[in-house]
Amino acid sequence: MTIKKFLKRTLAILLLLLTFLFIYLATPRVTNTDPKFQTELIYGDPIDTTIKNILTPKKEPKRTRSIVILQNEKIIYEYGPTDKIMNTASIRKSILGILYGIAVDRGLVNIKKTLAELKIDESIPLTNQEKTATIQHLLMFKSGIYLPSQGEHDSQITDRPKRESYKPGDYFFSNNFDANALGTIFMQETGMSIGKFMEKYLAIPMGLQDFSEQNVILGDPWFWPKKESKHKQYYIYLSTRDLARIGAMIANEGQWGGKQIVSKKWVAQSTISYSNLKENHINYGRYDGFGYQWWLSSDTNTIWADGYGERFLIINPNQNLTLVEQNFTGNSLLTTGLWLMNGNMDSGIESLIKAHDLIAK
Repeated sequence: MTIKKFLKRTLAILLLLLTFLFIYLATPRVTNTDPKFQTELIYGDPIDTTIKNILTPKKEPKRTRSIVILQNEKIIYEYGPTDKIMNTASIRKSILGILYGIAVDRGLVNIKKTLAELKIDESIPLTNQEKTATIQHLLMFKSGIYLPSQGEHDSQITDRPKRESYKPGDYFFSNNFDANALGTIFMQETGMSIGKFMEKYLAIPMGLQDFSEQNVILGDPWFWPKKESKHKQYYIYLSTRDLARIGAMIANEGQWGGKQIVSKKWVAQSTISYSNLKENHINYGRYDGFGYQWWLSSDTNTIWADGYGERFLIINPNQNLTLVEQNFTGNSLLTTGLWLMNGNMDSGIESLIKAHDLIAK
């Protein structure tokens, strides 16, 4: 073979490999669906111009942002691509809390069961004390289990207490062990994947517009260095309009469109505070309480879900009001990598809070 032919063949192989690599990097984790069960949201009277001006950015934000506000199940404000599915990050935990409520209502789960009874362990074996933690303790972030877990970051690592420094039920600490183990337990006890259960018992009865069971991914779909754990992180992808619909259901005591999706009892039980965060040595900012995977603010009587990448769900049951902001943080290795390189964490949360306060008045 001549040098010229060798170089041509080598170049062709390199181009082919680069093409495959680009396809791999650009392939989205999940794609938008058009489910047969979807129902359109209804529009209500729009918010007044003053509040609209507060919410609408003066110039286009540096990344894709969408906002939806619902009151009495009707859209009163929307901005951006509200149908675009996005990684909800830690908002996933609040959604799983709702699914637990549905499972409890159906007699599939007993939240008083201990990890020992459930035969739940970890790669670093749990101690006898740690195994006395119940599902309820995990829902409250009071398991007393302080081990490395998938997807943890920042204060979850730096502020993690020493093992067995607190007994289950004694101390609040927001950690991914509790959240990820809840995913493992949920699938074990219901006999269904999180995605399948969510589609059957939440998406279909609520008529979510952009959801299918494939919107929930268990474990990272690509090769990433992971912390060894028996409990995989789960990802839930939702459009902003679907996330707002779920929040509005909680605002209305578990009802949507006249249907009881999750019991009033569970909504009440899961949205009261079991922890005084003002007495906690870690500063949790605007939140002073925590329920079953819900952050709480007593100053405004609001319920919050909060996800990495500056995404927020604010629920005001007294006003039957729900406000959602989502920011696109990627849906493939390529788009996620570009977002991480950009380091863009801009948020409209202060505007969202101001808008909430004005609407609530």
